[in-house]
Amino acid sequence: MDEKEKHLFIAAGPNGSGKSTFARQFLKQNDYIFINADEIARELNPTEMESAKLSAGRVFFQRLYGNIEKGNDILIESTLSGSYFHRYWPKIRENGYKITIIFVFLEHPRICIERIKERVIKGGHYVPDADVVRRFYRSKRNFWNQYRNEVDNWYMFFNSDDKFMEVAFGKKNDYIVKNNEIFDLYLQDVM
Repeated sequence: MDEKEKHLFIAAGPNGSGKSTFARQFLKQNDYIFINADEIARELNPTEMESAKLSAGRVFFQRLYGNIEKGNDILIESTLSGSYFHRYWPKIRENGYKITIIFVFLEHPRICIERIKERVIKGGHYVPDADVVRRFYRSKRNFWNQYRNEVDNWYMFFNSDDKFMEVAFGKKNDYIVKNNEIFDLYLQDVM
């Protein structure tokens, strides 16, 4: 009997870009385990999520590895604003996983900031404006210059009108652009 193909999907993009919205839509159609560091921080300390960030990071990777060992299909969320994930690829791959990034982006960090303000009003978590701006550019650069070349597949979605428009998809440097205008807008921030 053939072993079932295992998948790790990463809903990635700047803070406020729509990663969680994308993840919720994805999970309605796919039976994946969802692991989100912000949700873990909320579990650990609902009133002071910021103080639980470090502990939440440890729990995040414990849950990730636990689910990898079980062979579960997994969806995680990340800004990709750091360059640490490549350290984890070998363990993930040795367990037979295909890795796919779904990168969601907006045209400007001020839109992300406005969406975060709306999220906070609805009970969601706050991210300082300076962090949003810094991560906005780092996330886009890291995805394009590093992470897309390290995973099996990637898809890029633009979420400016509260709907996800596929802009490009590919495998490493081999890709197809579906919307040249939005793709060029994206590349302005990574070149």
